[in-house]
Amino acid sequence: MKFSIDELAKNNRGSLGNDVDVTVFRLIRFMDLERYLGKAANNIFYECGKTLGRDLNINSIDELVKFCKVYKICRAEIVSEDPLRIRIYECITCSGLPNVGEPLCYFEGGFIAGCLENILNKRVRAKETHCAGLGNEFCEFEIKIL
Repeated sequence: MKFSIDELAKNNRGSLGNDVDVTVFRLIRFMDLERYLGKAANNIFYECGKTLGRDLNINSIDELVKFCKVYKICRAEIVSEDPLRIRIYECITCSGLPNVGEPLCYFEGGFIAGCLENILNKRVRAKETHCAGLGNEFCEFEIKIL
């Protein structure tokens, strides 16, 4: 089942409103999904993020940055244009989590890649190089145009 962003934004939560604590997202995100999905779980998060990024039809980096801020996914900025690197702060997935020795933000990487595919009209891959899961204070993605 697929809903538009406008349909998903509607709610009957008169006293609770639209905001949901980041803990709820993380409880869903870090459920033991490898038990159900195997080692492909992180690839599935990446591909889900990529599909969302493509489906939103974001047409510029400025729109991407604004969307991330409005929907409280993160604060995003371009760090370098050649090679293209995007840094995010206050990431919904990992900000404040401990160093676990591996990157955690597959959804965000996929989301960025999907948005950039629309913006650049080319296939894109985003690889996370910095993350709270690696002991960093921010996430950073190296963008490879395929």
